[in-house]
Amino acid sequence: MSELLFLLLPVAMGYGWFMGRNSVKQNQHTAKQDLSIKYSTGLNYLLSNQEDKAIEHLIEALLLEDDTIEAHFAMANLFRKRGELDRALKIHEHLVRQKHLPTKDKQHAAFELGKDFLSAGLYDRAEAMFLKLLKAKTYQTKCLSYLLQIYQSTKDWQQGIDLHKAITKINDKRLLHCLANFYCELATLAKENDQYIEVVELLESALKCDPKSSRANWLLAEIYEEHQQYNEACLCYQAIYHQDKEFFPDVIEQMQHCYQQQDAEDEFFQFIKKVFEETGSASALIKYLSYLEREKGNKTAQEFLLMALKRRPTIRGFQHFVKMQMSVQQRNVESEHLEVIKELISAYLNVKQRYNCRNCGFNSSVHYWSCPSCHDWEQLKPVRGLEGE
Repeated sequence: MSELLFLLLPVAMGYGWFMGRNSVKQNQHTAKQDLSIKYSTGLNYLLSNQEDKAIEHLIEALLLEDDTIEAHFAMANLFRKRGELDRALKIHEHLVRQKHLPTKDKQHAAFELGKDFLSAGLYDRAEAMFLKLLKAKTYQTKCLSYLLQIYQSTKDWQQGIDLHKAITKINDKRLLHCLANFYCELATLAKENDQYIEVVELLESALKCDPKSSRANWLLAEIYEEHQQYNEACLCYQAIYHQDKEFFPDVIEQMQHCYQQQDAEDEFFQFIKKVFEETGSASALIKYLSYLEREKGNKTAQEFLLMALKRRPTIRGFQHFVKMQMSVQQRNVESEHLEVIKELISAYLNVKQRYNCRNCGFNSSVHYWSCPSCHDWEQLKPVRGLEGE
């Protein structure tokens, strides 16, 4: 009898293994069937325009199999692009709540949820999500960028400056440029309150963040000029030219005033001549012509202008040529014709936009440090070409 039991034992073990294997297969098959049912039901609801029920069934499918995570991210992004933020939020919030998800997927879900909050204008909730992800190297730069975007929208300049250490650590030039403008915004507020020492300190911090910030030097020049430190102001204006040649035409008048206060106007005109030779700027040309006309006469100035217009024709340059012609013409029919031409050119230029955003192409008749369209900093500059500089 014992021998029979000994022979039956392997048979029993084999049978147990076979039945267990079949049971596992059966469970897997049942799970896949359930998953298929969930997706099928969800898709049917979606096709029948019952989108809320569709989302519920498609989200529940995640509980059965982690491989569906990417599908959920894709679905949420689709909803966000369509402007259906409530549905995108629902999916991302569900993903964040899943305790069994890998850290990588949880961070991804939290980041996307922050973007949903930002798109919905829920800045406080978006800020909280991005601050939590600052320690995650994968999302650090992106989160800092979105946080600065939030603080720019809410004008919480100090909040952005509090991120100075984190931004400096990753040394991202675009973020440092943005941070420099946050310092400039605080400096502008301090200037309104006559806190001049604080203004200078803030602007020096701005230049440390971004040595190419023409705005910081422009504000410094204003401060120096107000305190009759004209030499320092001139150095700031010269720095602006080396930082941003396209923006420089906007500071030519202030620069000339500072040189005049030092009885060094000849030095100013030599600098402006260099600016024109290097950039072909219409503003620099017109300013230098006033010097030539005064020192060497109208004929020399006109010859120089004609040579400049052949090299680089601009409507503003032609307008100045007409003006010079009128100054030497006697009162006759020809001078009246020139007056009509001058008025037509002036009317044309008056309806043209003076500034253009180099980032998004936005046009404006007034200058903004932050583009009203793309919100990028220091990208609105005088228009170049036939109708501008």
